[in-house]
Amino acid sequence: MYKIKRIFIYIRVFLIMTVAEFVGLFVRRSKTYKDLWIIAERGVDARDNSYHFFKFLTKEHPEINAVYIITKDSPDRSKVAPLGKLVNYGSFKHYLCFILAKVRVSTHIDGYSPDILFFNKFGKLFPSKAKKIFLQHGIIKDDLLFCHADNTNIDMFVCSAVPEYEYIDKVYGYKEGILQLTGLCRFDNLKKTDALTHKLLFMPTWRSNLRTCNRHTFLESDYYKKYNSFLNSEKLSALLKEYDYELIFYPHHEVQRFIDCFKSDDPAVSIADFSNSDVQSLLINSDVLITDYSSVFFDYGYMRKPMVFYQYDEASFRAIQYKEGYFDYRRDGFGAVVETEDEAIDSLRHIFENDMQPDGEYLEKMNAFFIFNDANNCRRVYDAICRLL
Repeated sequence: MYKIKRIFIYIRVFLIMTVAEFVGLFVRRSKTYKDLWIIAERGVDARDNSYHFFKFLTKEHPEINAVYIITKDSPDRSKVAPLGKLVNYGSFKHYLCFILAKVRVSTHIDGYSPDILFFNKFGKLFPSKAKKIFLQHGIIKDDLLFCHADNTNIDMFVCSAVPEYEYIDKVYGYKEGILQLTGLCRFDNLKKTDALTHKLLFMPTWRSNLRTCNRHTFLESDYYKKYNSFLNSEKLSALLKEYDYELIFYPHHEVQRFIDCFKSDDPAVSIADFSNSDVQSLLINSDVLITDYSSVFFDYGYMRKPMVFYQYDEASFRAIQYKEGYFDYRRDGFGAVVETEDEAIDSLRHIFENDMQPDGEYLEKMNAFFIFNDANNCRRVYDAICRLL
């Protein structure tokens, strides 16, 4: 059913694009579309690198004709609306902006398009002279085949650390000049709080084999069973009570549709959903991160805060989802790597006993990894785009 639905979506997108190409011949010289920059994330949000870049661009360079693509009902729309011009995601104007843009900027590859999957597959049917900028969703550490040069059509690829840059340059197959070492735009807004917040953040990534599963299959998955068990651990509950801490569980965007499956009777455990939570605020306003393989730990490391990696399924994750790249969690990681629920909670206790500070060995790794520790990433990205133009 999923595949059949996608076929009808592909046909619809193709037909609208064909009409928009024709209409574009008559409006391309108008003020609305001249020298246009379009900026987006997934079309439904404004809380990642594209949002922070749009915020910078509209403030520092109002002369740029820039629009942000977002849905009418996005919970982030009211946040981004005061910054500049918006275009409704999926509207006919969105198609026109996409076709006529001089610069396309997105946190995700083809995230500025009317349908990411369509343009990943059939983008070559509608060639464009627009400069395509990939801001990234996070710092790359694994071998992500969909980001290899053979599978993309981008003109600028943002990197944020020397090991990341060198690995992508060696393995991903991009021509010279496409990779730009600038830093992630959202890092400009990362500020470590002076006082403890008494909050732990539990934020694991998703699993690709669960992308199209139904509710029954999800409830039977090891992913659900392991992480829901962690939320309901008596040992965890006792630790939270002992140190007067709250745990916030924020499921990955791809898992949010099953958020109601996760339960906990402990009042110190809360479950955050996409519509009411901002990831960066959660990161800033928490003292410890528990994750598995999510690259969000780099954001935490940028703030030099402690973390634990709860990886119960390393072998299957590497076999099914992402092959390991240059980053080895046990050798290069910014925190302890554990495989069981008890080990994860023991590692949390160690952090509590260490006054919520990362161990010296992990702090050294954080300091060595990041080349930029300022608030000028957006500026470097803008300058790189201007050089490209």
